[in-house]
Amino acid sequence: MRSPMKKLITLAVGVLAVAGLTAGGPAGAAQAAACTLANPIVRGGADPSVWYRNGTYYLVQSLNPSSGASSIVLRASTTLNGLSTAAVRTIWTAPSGTDHSKEVWAPEIEFLGGQWIIYFAADGGNNDDHRIFAITHADGDPTSGSWSYFGKIADSTNQWAIDATVLTYDNAYWMIWSGTPTGNGGRAPQQIYIAHMSDPLHIDQDHRRLIANPDQSWETSVAAIEEGPEAWVGPNGKLTIVYNANASWTSSYALGELVFNGGDLTDYRSYTKRGPVFSSANGLYGTGGESIPVPGAAGVNWNVFHADTDPNGGWAGRSIFAQPVPWNSDGTPNFGTPAGAVSYNEQSQTRC
Repeated sequence: MRSPMKKLITLAVGVLAVAGLTAGGPAGAAQAAACTLANPIVRGGADPSVWYRNGTYYLVQSLNPSSGASSIVLRASTTLNGLSTAAVRTIWTAPSGTDHSKEVWAPEIEFLGGQWIIYFAADGGNNDDHRIFAITHADGDPTSGSWSYFGKIADSTNQWAIDATVLTYDNAYWMIWSGTPTGNGGRAPQQIYIAHMSDPLHIDQDHRRLIANPDQSWETSVAAIEEGPEAWVGPNGKLTIVYNANASWTSSYALGELVFNGGDLTDYRSYTKRGPVFSSANGLYGTGGESIPVPGAAGVNWNVFHADTDPNGGWAGRSIFAQPVPWNSDGTPNFGTPAGAVSYNEQSQTRC
């Protein structure tokens, strides 16, 4: 059934189109498809995490200034496109001389359990020591006031870990992240792990559970990596864990899916792997680093991701893009193909 908003948009398009034809040209159609979101929405950036709450989009990223410190910055806007010009606020800087002082990677912002939480990976200067940490903020505006350092979040194995996300599913909290086998430090293979949580800041399962290993050619052609997991829950409750595969510094970087078929969330046999489901095309390379699904005004989620416009650009040339993602009939997300540096009408989520 079409929503009232879609009906109004359709009516407006029809009226304007008639007006354009009457005027002897397509001006009305052009006005109806007014571009209000231009890609990339943020130039120069990677690993976007966007959370929408109370009419505002919040984008969090890590920042590594020339001083060598590692900071987390936050932007806020009432529109997705507005993040491009929103003020960049440094909300937290890691203290020196700790196990989380350097290499702050891929922070993720979520509002869970009545408070704001940003999960991030960091170390003391050695990548092999990367672990997951969190900072918190009371309910309210996360761009004002202070953020508090919570501490490390780890299961009993305390192994290398990055890219944490927390999923609320089946009346419980679950942390999903990228890790490596015991003793590997930051060396491949990178795999996807899950663990039950008693609350959004504490893992209470005895140890992490492996639910995916890079075993496909599209995941291993450059480096055997699975990272950046995010949960997409369809309108029918279907859970799909979307993740990044292969080497992030190359055009082989792409999205894959772990489709949950029911049963035990911590058992790898409960998932079907699909991929690649979103890979380099139309002038965008290394498409990945996606956010948790971002709600759109027309009811379709946005895929907010990073990509490079240079096939050999590596990490330095990445920017942040947005593209609508409808649902497949089975409740899994339909990412389609990267559209390129195109524009959209943000309200109707249609390309213009």
